[in-house]
Amino acid sequence: MAAIVGIDARVDISTDGQNWDVLSERNEFSISISVDIAERRPFVASLSDAWAFKARTWMNWSGSLNGYYDDADDTIFDTMKTGAVIYLRFYSSRATPTKYWEGQAILTSVEHGVTTEDFATLTVDFEGSGALDRVSS
Repeated sequence: MAAIVGIDARVDISTDGQNWDVLSERNEFSISISVDIAERRPFVASLSDAWAFKARTWMNWSGSLNGYYDDADDTIFDTMKTGAVIYLRFYSSRATPTKYWEGQAILTSVEHGVTTEDFATLTVDFEGSGALDRVSS
């Protein structure tokens, strides 16, 4: 497996899962996948027998994407206002457009930052809604 340099990541957005648009200037993303754990603690007479039993339950995913702010593209802001569930695709490299993560998500936070020493930035947090798939075609 070759190392991937994170300079050419790509994020696509869709409202219907069929027609995709590249989110311009979004060159960083992170995805976190987790599972919930249920715990059972049966009654015991002695602490030496007090073991908790655990089982995996529901899976969740969430993440964030970062990049430069593009004042010609209000897709993120418009989506946040409507509260729509959207489709997202995450490519680690534009050189391999056949390998990506895909899932539906709800935008939960948008942060727009401007400093005197750098370009304006846009950071977006989201929560997955349903499965996150790893596509390799």
